[in-house]
Amino acid sequence: MKCLILAAGSGSRLRPRAESKPLYPLLGVPLIERVIRSARQGGADAFVVVTGHAQARVSSFLQGLARRLGVTIETVANPHWAKSENGQSVLAAETRLQEPFLLTMADHLFDPEMVRRLLATGAPADGLTLAVDGKLDNPLVDPADVTRVRRRGDHIEAIGKGLQDHDGYDTGLFLCSPALFDALRQAREAGDSSLSGAVRVLAEQGKAHACAADGLFWIDVDDAAAVTRAEKALLQRLRGKRNDGPVARWLNRPLSIHISRRLARWPITPNQISAVSFALSLLASALFMLGGYPALLAGGILAQLASIIDGCDGEIARLKYQGSDFGGWFDAVLDRYADALLLFGLTWHLLQQAYSPIVLATGFAAIIGSFMLSYTADKYDGLMRRHTATGRLRLGRDVRVFLIFLGAVSNQVFFILALIAVVMNLETLRRVWICRHG
Repeated sequence: MKCLILAAGSGSRLRPRAESKPLYPLLGVPLIERVIRSARQGGADAFVVVTGHAQARVSSFLQGLARRLGVTIETVANPHWAKSENGQSVLAAETRLQEPFLLTMADHLFDPEMVRRLLATGAPADGLTLAVDGKLDNPLVDPADVTRVRRRGDHIEAIGKGLQDHDGYDTGLFLCSPALFDALRQAREAGDSSLSGAVRVLAEQGKAHACAADGLFWIDVDDAAAVTRAEKALLQRLRGKRNDGPVARWLNRPLSIHISRRLARWPITPNQISAVSFALSLLASALFMLGGYPALLAGGILAQLASIIDGCDGEIARLKYQGSDFGGWFDAVLDRYADALLLFGLTWHLLQQAYSPIVLATGFAAIIGSFMLSYTADKYDGLMRRHTATGRLRLGRDVRVFLIFLGAVSNQVFFILALIAVVMNLETLRRVWICRHG
């Protein structure tokens, strides 16, 4: 399925921030790359991009993107982009689109699920289907600028920015048959060369259908205010990770997201962030082993800081499409080393004060419990995805490191080591029981 992307406009409202709106780096990734990646995840496998303003720069970027993603991206120039509406850009690509195709804009971000819904719904052989958002209080929509839609069942009755009686918003994502091109010419002859004009022509003929997109993420990134809304929305989507424990959900994640928002603008990789988090844990362990409360306190703070930053690697990977199997594995390996070092550091801290077999055994039990809890995590989490009702509370690394932080700050190291040893091993046994009987 080909996807046509309109990227010819000048984007004057974003000009103070970027010479080319399609290339504006939203959280470190150009808008048009986000659009292409989302469409690809939804089911598109080839792309046609209509260029105009900053044509050479956009085309050069797309050539490199095509190599990176391993997909076909054709570019078509619209020489009349400065004096025509967006319908002319669609017509410029007519010879490249002989079969049904997706259509969207270079500044419209959307959830890939929206593409899947469109493809599942399909388009009439001689018309189009538009993804329509019926959530009229959508906070990401600018009511003064959005194109409004009125539906009758699954058909579009009317569309336009000044439409008063409406029940939905045009998301800017279409599934079209080649009949769209004739509709564009009919609309142009009637004095309207916009894409919405062609939709109105098809609507009058009963050939414009609607596909519900209520509740799905989408936003038209038109101006500085929309950029702010888009950034907040993308960052908000990082919250609520299924495997987050209570400390990660309520403390670490809100803080790590603020850090990731700034890191996204720099050429920093997730693996580099993982390495920094590990280095902070290593330093925290060394401080624990120095002895004395000041070093213990500093080590506890560093350990918790490392735990917060440990969330940034995954966030940057998702924000900038840099996730990899190796990256996840590398982060997990460093986390296991960090856990062992932190618990060993606390054990050493106590043994410096007075040797005790009980302290040694407690520290050993805490390290074993930590490893076993991590080892059983994949199996347990996989089971909980099928039995969500029993999987609401998750004890993981976030809780363990936070307990280390509390023990260091309160100078109650033995109590915390014992608590970690008991809780982590009991939780491991609980998981074994649940998985055995699940």
